[in-house]
Amino acid sequence: MALTAQVAGAQQPSTAAAAGETDALTDKARQLYEEGRQAAAAGKWADAHASFLAAWAIKPHYQIASNLGVACLKLGKYRDAAEYLSRYLREAPATKVNERQNAEASLKEALAKVASVTVQVTPAGAEVTVDGAVVGKAPLADRVFLAPGEHEIGAKLEGYAPATHPIAAVAGRAETVAVQLERVPSAQIGGSVHASIPPRLETPRDKVRTAMLVGGGLAAGVGVAAGVVLTVMANGRAGDAEQMRQELVTEGDGFALCPDIDRSKCAELKDTVLAKVDLTNAAFWSFVTGGAIGAGALVYGLVTLKPAESRPTVQVVPLLGTGASGLLISGTF
Repeated sequence: MALTAQVAGAQQPSTAAAAGETDALTDKARQLYEEGRQAAAAGKWADAHASFLAAWAIKPHYQIASNLGVACLKLGKYRDAAEYLSRYLREAPATKVNERQNAEASLKEALAKVASVTVQVTPAGAEVTVDGAVVGKAPLADRVFLAPGEHEIGAKLEGYAPATHPIAAVAGRAETVAVQLERVPSAQIGGSVHASIPPRLETPRDKVRTAMLVGGGLAAGVGVAAGVVLTVMANGRAGDAEQMRQELVTEGDGFALCPDIDRSKCAELKDTVLAKVDLTNAAFWSFVTGGAIGAGALVYGLVTLKPAESRPTVQVVPLLGTGASGLLISGTF
């Protein structure tokens, strides 16, 4: 509550909340990465792949890319393996000699199962697509890897006619595909229409309304961000408490007898549980506060609408779950 109450007039709390959220997510990525390494060491490659992929979604670090690429290779996901291993070799420091040699060997094994395509698109900045899905903007940092078979490489950019290039991918083959986009004439469709539309002047009332809506949106975002951070921290405390309880159960021959077994551990378990409860409550009220601020901004936007403007639509949906609670607010105004 104190965090969200101070945000309305300053930018610094927003930065602090974002930094806290980043640290919490980084810790979660590190935990998932270690779980993946343990699963890989045990030969459980499906579990390792799932953990590495979740860690990558939080923090796309080159070290995760290396392990994720090896897991994909073990599971027969050769195209994905080639992508992640190429990313690792592009970003990993040259000082990691042994690791890079291992990655190169794994990449060579994956490339024997897929086609490697260097895509050259003109002009730069165009979106490059493979079978209709966007894979990046030209120039691409890495090659495009394709499973054997028929595919279509394309490119599109505003002001240019889209273009496609069919390709028959062959495993183990390296190819280069060049796509040249042609500029579309400005008056190609329906002739040219010249109309002078006077710009809409923003009044002081509009500026106040915009400032209120933007400030309310920022404050609501900070409240939700704080709720996310606190929820992650609460889940971490819950995990610590469960680990402590299991240790006490082990020491007590199947029963966690407190405080008879170990008074210090029992006290630590109690403090951890209380900390988890406090963090969960703080996360709930952060979500509620952020939702209330967002709802207030929407109501203000509705009340101050001009009659000539289109009617808004607003939806407020409560969110209740085991890990988090809050409000989902959507609409136009």
